[in-house]
Amino acid sequence: MSRLACLALLPLVLLLRVPAAAGAEEPALTLSAAVASALAAHPSLAAAEARREAARAAQGEAEAVGRPVARLLATGTRYGEPVPVTPIHGFSPADLPPFDETLVQGTLSLRTTLWDSGARRARIRQAGAEEAASGEALSALADGIAARVATTYAGVLARRDLLAAAEARAAAVAAELGRVRELLAAGRAPEVERLRAEAARAAAEAETSRAATALDSGERDLARLAGLDVAACRATRLAPVQWGGGEAPDEAARGRLQEEAVAGSPEVGRARQQVAAAEAARVLARSAYLPTLEAVGAYQELGDGGLSFASEWNAGLQLSVPLWDSGATRRRVARADALLAEARARLAEAELAAREAVDRALAAAADARARATALARAEERLVEVARVQQLLLEVGAGTQIDYLAAEAELASTRAARVEAGTLALVAEIELARATGALSPAWIASLETRP
Repeated sequence: MSRLACLALLPLVLLLRVPAAAGAEEPALTLSAAVASALAAHPSLAAAEARREAARAAQGEAEAVGRPVARLLATGTRYGEPVPVTPIHGFSPADLPPFDETLVQGTLSLRTTLWDSGARRARIRQAGAEEAASGEALSALADGIAARVATTYAGVLARRDLLAAAEARAAAVAAELGRVRELLAAGRAPEVERLRAEAARAAAEAETSRAATALDSGERDLARLAGLDVAACRATRLAPVQWGGGEAPDEAARGRLQEEAVAGSPEVGRARQQVAAAEAARVLARSAYLPTLEAVGAYQELGDGGLSFASEWNAGLQLSVPLWDSGATRRRVARADALLAEARARLAEAELAAREAVDRALAAAADARARATALARAEERLVEVARVQQLLLEVGAGTQIDYLAAEAELASTRAARVEAGTLALVAEIELARATGALSPAWIASLETRP
């Protein structure tokens, strides 16, 4: 079963495996469900499936070419003078045919190709390769949509965390402003501390507003991609996903991943099928130089205006030998050669792109993991720094500037850590897409990581 078919069946599985959120009537939206919904509703997949059906029909049409063809033709013709209405088989008085102004005839003809120098076989190969290429294109499009949904889903979760970090900073600054106002009312704090706290609160509110707008935009992007209602794609309704750890692969493992990408990439598979189609098209073009042999036959009924009919039949072999066509076949072959060379170059280009995608995803994953790990350690320490600065400020041993700076640095580090974790997950998704591993099971594994 293809990856696309497996992904399309995901909703049936999800109904059994998705737990209901605590206190909510509707279950949480998982990444697997979002991907399955997108694959079921995205119009570009419907268009690609229609193109594939057209390619299948073209393949069937190619298989029919050269097979027996029967045709029935009926005509009635009125002449100004009487004409023979039955075939002439001799010139004696007894053999003279009847004459009439009206000639009525019906013909049942049959034609089939006995030998066409391999043209039919090449035509079938070309159509089959084009149908397979359309299937690979459909798989590539499905993988691209699944990757986009996964990336957008991860982005919504990241923006949710960024909004939470901005709200935490705003709450801390608001608490500091409240403290300063109390001290200012008691005459124990200078006016500049109130102004500084109010400025910090305004900046925190602006950042919170920006984060909330970005989150709403991400939720709407996810809803549009998945074909769902926005309410179902709110961050509070999404099940969590996690990026994985692990070390960067060595050269041998990297080489294996690149080979997997070349072997499993739908884009490379499509390019291979296009090469096969171009090779078959070249054979088909060259077959125009060679003879064809057909068997033909017909059964006729001829009569006059009074519908008095006589029967006639014929059968024979028809050999067609091309001699000269002003260079049309030569130019057709040259065009097929050029298209074959282009298809082979496109295949080499697709293989290079597959290897490059693996290297790019591995580099992005290594960088994002390292940054996320380091920033997580920094965040732990900055939480403690902010707590200590707040205690020092409350006992009069610290300064407001140091405390607000610690809160700002903590919020910035949290945002950077969330961004790095998201980039690590996106890199994993791109690597799975590049190697052809973006399957329902792989997507579901993101939801079960600890």
